Amino acid sequence: MKDKYIIEDFKHSVGVHCESSSLRDMFEFYGFPMTEAMAFGLDGTLGFGFFDGISNFRGGDTTDLPLFVGGKQDSINPNSLACRLLGITLRKQSFTSSEKAWEEAKKLILQDIPLMLQVDLAYLDYMELKENIHFGGHFITLGGFDETQGIAYVGDSDFKGFQAIPLENLKKARSSEYGTSFLHPKNAQYSMQPRLDGKHPPFSAGVKLAIQKVVNHMLRPSMSNNGLQGLKNFAEKILTWNETFNKIIKNPYNHKEYLLAGLNFELIYGYIEEWGTGGALFRNLYKSFLEEIIKTPTFTQGPKSWTKEEIQIIENCIPMISDSAQKWTEFANTLKKAAENFKDDCLKMVDLSELSKEINKICIVEEKLFHNLLEIKI
Repeated sequence: MKDKYIIEDFKHSVGVHCESSSLRDMFEFYGFPMTEAMAFGLDGTLGFGFFDGISNFRGGDTTDLPLFVGGKQDSINPNSLACRLLGITLRKQSFTSSEKAWEEAKKLILQDIPLMLQVDLAYLDYMELKENIHFGGHFITLGGFDETQGIAYVGDSDFKGFQAIPLENLKKARSSEYGTSFLHPKNAQYSMQPRLDGKHPPFSAGVKLAIQKVVNHMLRPSMSNNGLQGLKNFAEKILTWNETFNKIIKNPYNHKEYLLAGLNFELIYGYIEEWGTGGALFRNLYKSFLEEIIKTPTFTQGPKSWTKEEIQIIENCIPMISDSAQKWTEFANTLKKAAENFKDDCLKMVDLSELSKEINKICIVEEKLFHNLLEIKI
């Protein structure tokens, strides 16, 4: 078996979200070139989720986070809608041994089969993180290796081209058990296999199906903390922050005491604006997806083509999602500025009633947006 191999035609480009940029790289390799926004939209994962664990939070490792706000309701898995719509089978493998995981990954690379890997970003030394922050839900692509140098070549959304990472670090990143179990990477790897007969639904119809999946996330959520109902619950919870956020806890790294409000404000800002969302809780990315629909002539041509009325619906929705995105960013910036400027007094310097109203305004905009998108029929 070779000690060094790089898949020649597999490329990586900079993206904004680890999952959608990984999918985009893989799709291009298998003959389906598209933008990251299209890959994101085609997978139909946009949504909203709110999870509150503040009552049980006592500080300690930041992998046990007190609160989570998310703009997606699904992750890469073998039922990926984008893969199914392109006629691609997505195979998932998990291993109990990091050594076995690497040997199996290497075998596939030698067959010119690139991989998507789930990893804990704390072990990705090329990121040069200031703190040892663990998050096991990060995705990268694997395009080659050089065992004589002890490195692998991986594609990561924030970085141009492939990054060299020590194999030992990659193995640790793949087998990490920090944080809650559902974020453990478990040495998971994903490979693609296009259908031999090349069959897949007409692309125009597939995009409609992807939109309806998102509509269902928002209008017909399976859990009350998801979708529009989750947004309403989040708005109500904000009104309780004077009680729930007003706690002193210890920093797990330097053991200094700090106010829980500051941590939560910074976390919420990160969830919305920074950590792989493309800004505005993935709304900017979805806006680009909708804009691409109205700019692409092929959607109004061929089998299952879109009507002028359907294109008009998308055109009418773009100002709505732009409005929602702007409101999300303004909400996040308010929290960030309070945390940065007022430190442990940040909770006193925000108007919780106004913050709650801002989320309710987002809810009104998004309710109209997704009811409009409901009119796109398959």
